[in-house]
Amino acid sequence: MQFSLSGFAFLLAYIVLVGVASFLQKFSMKQLNPYQINFLMAIGMLVTAVPALWLKQENLLVPKESLPLGAPIGLMMALGSISYVLALSKLPVGTAAAVSTSYIVLVVLLSRIFLHESLSCKKIVGITLTIVGVALLSLEQK
Repeated sequence: MQFSLSGFAFLLAYIVLVGVASFLQKFSMKQLNPYQINFLMAIGMLVTAVPALWLKQENLLVPKESLPLGAPIGLMMALGSISYVLALSKLPVGTAAAVSTSYIVLVVLLSRIFLHESLSCKKIVGITLTIVGVALLSLEQK
C-alpha cells in the first residue's frame, strides 16, 4: 500500500480543525444548546460540501446506485455528531474527546472482518494502547 504525503496533510488539517472545534464547542455551550451547535455544524458541512462537490465534478450529482450505502453513512455520521455534542454537554471536553477516539478500534476490527485488512502485532498493540489510553483519560472526571 502506498502512502500519500497529501493524505497525511489532509489528516493533519482534520486533526487541527476538529481538535480546535471540539474544544471551542464547550465554550459555545454557554450560549447555545447541543442541538443548536449540531445545526450550525450541519450548515458548515453544507457550506463546504456543495462548493467542493461543484469544484471537483462541476455539478452536484450523486449517482443513484450509491444512495443505498451513502445515505446511511450520512445518517450515521449525523447521529454520531449529535451524540458527541450531547455527550460534550454532560462531560468534560477532554474526557469526551478522548473517549470519542475509541471509534478507531471499531474501524480497525470492521476493516479486518469485512475488508480483510491485516491485523499485525503493531495494530494489536496500538488497539490495546488506545483502549488503555481511553480508559485512563476517562477515569479523570474533574
